[in-house]
Amino acid sequence: MTNTEKKSHFSLMAAIIYAAIAVYEIINCIIYANSTEVVSITAINIIYWIVLIGLAVTLFMKNKKAVAFAAGVNALLYVYHLVVGDRSWTFFGMSNFCTYAVFVVIIVMAIRGNTVVKKTWFLAGTILLVGSMICWIQYGRFEFIAYNWESLLVTIAEIVALAFAGMWLKDDITTVAVAPVNEYATFNPQGYSSTISSNDAIGGADKLMMYKELLDSGTITQEEFNVKKKQILGL
Repeated sequence: MTNTEKKSHFSLMAAIIYAAIAVYEIINCIIYANSTEVVSITAINIIYWIVLIGLAVTLFMKNKKAVAFAAGVNALLYVYHLVVGDRSWTFFGMSNFCTYAVFVVIIVMAIRGNTVVKKTWFLAGTILLVGSMICWIQYGRFEFIAYNWESLLVTIAEIVALAFAGMWLKDDITTVAVAPVNEYATFNPQGYSSTISSNDAIGGADKLMMYKELLDSGTITQEEFNVKKKQILGL
């Protein structure tokens, strides 16, 4: 499997997971709203759904700038929860804000071609993992795992999505870092002429055609071509 194929698969995996999370969050919120007298669907809920769908779409399209924008909006949503939410949101909101703020930084570095991404691609998912573990222990949610398994699965899915997105960015940096070699970058017409002149199997017409191709590609100048043409034709 080539780097390009792996890069496509990683971003596609992350996109599918974010799409699944978005569907779950929408259905869960609608069901909860219908089962209570208080309408729980708010503008923040809708924005959060749009962000999740945006992450899925932009990852599917492999558009780094758009992914960074969606992740940045998600980080700002957690800032909002930190400002207006209750105290139980404090550590959870801070953990998630740090997760997506770091994710944005990693994407920006990837856009700029910074090879540090190859060593930091996993940081966003790691921050979310550690933060979620501390949050679950802090509020004793592991004692009620039977009632919170859906929330746990969603968190794990988000961590996996961030890991896939990080691997996509890492592989993309690796692909860019290995630049193709220009076979004519260090072309020496004189040396090349000496090499092929020793090969009697190559006729004058073949040599002339070769130099014409080099002229058309811009590797040699018109003057150099004219000199070689006269040498080959014996003029």
